[in-house]
Amino acid sequence: MDTPKRLITKGGELVDCPGWYKIDGRMGDEAESWSVIRKPDGTWWWVAATPSFPPGGGNVRFDLGDQITEPKTLAQCEEYYEELLQRLEEKRMKEGGPTAPGYQRRRLNQSL
Repeated sequence: MDTPKRLITKGGELVDCPGWYKIDGRMGDEAESWSVIRKPDGTWWWVAATPSFPPGGGNVRFDLGDQITEPKTLAQCEEYYEELLQRLEEKRMKEGGPTAPGYQRRRLNQSL
């Protein structure tokens, strides 16, 4: 009997771009993966490339691909985003609760 493949996702808020979130995903042990970015305006974009050494400095740069407009894909992105926010909130609580640095900014982003 085959074991169903598990979707693995990870992500977070981009340090150089507050309010922008990146989510990466892949199925189980497969090498193929995908990445999406959520802009502060709520739109979702495929990541076309992630240069290793971004020109002009900064921590990292992402080249955006096409905007995601297909309703089923958008719904899935929003579900991953809600899961990510929940994991970030749990991590924040373990690291010191409401007095942790950046707490107010994160709370504002979650309420949007």
